[in-house]
Amino acid sequence: MWYYYAALALLAISLFSSFLIKSRYNEYIKHAVASNYNGTITANAILRNQNISDVKIVSIPGNLTDNYNPSTKTLSLSEEVYNVSSIASVAIAAHECGHAIQHVEGYMPVIIRTKMVPVANFVSFFSYVAIFLGLTFEFLNLIEFGIILFSVIVLFHLITLPIEIDASKRALKLVDELGIYTNVEKRAGKKVLDAAALTYFVSLLSVILTLLRYISIVSSRRNNRH
Repeated sequence: MWYYYAALALLAISLFSSFLIKSRYNEYIKHAVASNYNGTITANAILRNQNISDVKIVSIPGNLTDNYNPSTKTLSLSEEVYNVSSIASVAIAAHECGHAIQHVEGYMPVIIRTKMVPVANFVSFFSYVAIFLGLTFEFLNLIEFGIILFSVIVLFHLITLPIEIDASKRALKLVDELGIYTNVEKRAGKKVLDAAALTYFVSLLSVILTLLRYISIVSSRRNNRH
């Protein structure tokens, strides 16, 4: 029973975080910054300031699709962030630059996470297969094996959260140093990044809750056999 209450609470938090990031993005994508910087200008200024010359900045479709790919050294900005001068554009572009800087500096959590990506992709599928078959055929050892695999996914999310928080801290510091934001704009930019960080926190809570649910199922079924 505890799981259903926890799941409902998590669903409420998830819906709230999704609403928060979208509402703050929609609000602050309309507020031009006094410096007239858009995402592209911001990214170029930050990368130049950090003596990073081998990162390519490109425009991609969609909203909130922005990302940094360390394997190709590509900083992808959604069309509005790429083109529009706004508080949200500066914050998001700076955040992605934070990831590029982490990569260049050899930030250890990023190194660990990058090495975990293929492993996480592999176990993501097979953990669910193992747990499904274990539940279907009452093979508790197979469920436990699936739980071990699923724990890797939890660890992946656990490492991701501080990486995202660190990238946001770097972003705000660099934007401040370059004088891109006024003090009022800086506070608004932080609101955008805080809302984005909340979504990663919710993702972490979600996989932890799922893991605890699987462990609870195994424990309950083992007790029923005695």
